[in-house]
Amino acid sequence: MSQCPCCVKGRIRLDVGGTIYTTSELTLTRDSESMLAAMFSGRHNIKAEEDGTIFIDRDGTHFRYILNYLRDGGIATDALPRSRQVLRELRNEAIYFQLHSLAQQIEKLLK
Repeated sequence: MSQCPCCVKGRIRLDVGGTIYTTSELTLTRDSESMLAAMFSGRHNIKAEEDGTIFIDRDGTHFRYILNYLRDGGIATDALPRSRQVLRELRNEAIYFQLHSLAQQIEKLLK
């Protein structure tokens, strides 16, 4: 795995829709089929903002579920939101980030 140029001391700061998250390259690349893995694989030139953050123009509120899914290698059903509307929004985020397993898990809850 190639070191991301925006990675400082093993940490990556993301600005997702105005919400700041700090995570690791390992977490972001855990699902090798995801868009995040592709972004942070070293194959793409990622430009950091002046403050060192990487901006992702998505819903910052839902991104915490995405990160927890990647950190834990899955997500417990009881850790997901109860609202069907929020679940639909989160499913859309999972689809956008190409986290197919998470999207399928949410889809089962919505049925």
